[in-house]
Amino acid sequence: MNNKGNGKVITSILVLIVIAAVGIAYFFGWEIGAGMHPDKTAYSITELAELVVDDLDAGVKAATYYVKDVTEDEIMNINSCICSLNGSVYRFSVQEKTRSGIRVRFEYKISDNYYVYRKYKYNEDMQDASPAAQKLYDETVRVLDMVIKPNMSDYEKELAIHDYLVSNCEYGFVETSKEYAYSSYGALVQHKAVCNGYTEAMALLLSCVDVENDIMTGKSEGELHSWNRVCLDGKWYQLDATWDDPVPNNDKHIVHRYLNVTDDVMGIDHEWEEDKYAPCDSWDYNYFKKNNLICNYAGFESYVKSLAYVDKYGVAEIVVDDYNGGYDMQFLNGIEGISSVAYTEGEYGDYDIITVYLNEK
Repeated sequence: MNNKGNGKVITSILVLIVIAAVGIAYFFGWEIGAGMHPDKTAYSITELAELVVDDLDAGVKAATYYVKDVTEDEIMNINSCICSLNGSVYRFSVQEKTRSGIRVRFEYKISDNYYVYRKYKYNEDMQDASPAAQKLYDETVRVLDMVIKPNMSDYEKELAIHDYLVSNCEYGFVETSKEYAYSSYGALVQHKAVCNGYTEAMALLLSCVDVENDIMTGKSEGELHSWNRVCLDGKWYQLDATWDDPVPNNDKHIVHRYLNVTDDVMGIDHEWEEDKYAPCDSWDYNYFKKNNLICNYAGFESYVKSLAYVDKYGVAEIVVDDYNGGYDMQFLNGIEGISSVAYTEGEYGDYDIITVYLNEK
């Protein structure tokens, strides 16, 4: 009898322990996990996205996070909240859901950009990369060896990379492998890409030569779009290589309208969540400011005249501060070889940007 009685007591105690453990797990499990892993704990979708980007940038292939005040719908759409050159979430699972928060596990697809960057900077192997990564690495080395010179400033590196990409990539798809158009492989190896490809290629090449940058996402003309930001001397500037590449392609003239612009200029035809990014409000490294191409009508006339004498089919891009709704191009009359001239104008922050086409066919 005593043994049976003792057995019942032990069983009862075990049941109580299990119940208590379940209760503790339900009421305090999230707090315990979050307390043990503060570096993996987020209290908003923004904080969670930052943790994910940090892990992607470190090449982490899977990670568990403790999140609070984040819905499952937000977790499901985490890729729309992250801007990483190095990969994306391809699978997630909610491992625990309590009244305090959620424990979620993400599995990542690490991009070829990560392996190319690590090999370029640190000579790490690429055994986990896709077969395309070696071609992307070889092209990255070739391009940087060609356009980057010793003692270049960060601005000069950025300009050289921008001009190479605009000159050597065409907007569109390779029909037999359309998926590459969304990556730096499409832009650098196939020389055909859409905005994601231009953006990744800029970010990869800039990162390899130590120019601080990141990726922006938003909309342009109502369509989903991506572009870049660069940090020069501690100030951020927006950069859109896709929109600087004319359609149809024109290798003769490289456009710089979207090279290092302010939020005000980019906001004319782009939209983004401004609270996600540091403000871009400096003109110091704007292409036109750096090249003394912000001027009045007299400066505009002088510049276009000079171009007409050396390039009968030239294209001039100038920012003016006194545009009055119409420019008289009569100053080109009498210049040998100039039979026609056309120009377009558009808003450019507090200025206007004028593009002149000589003898356009």
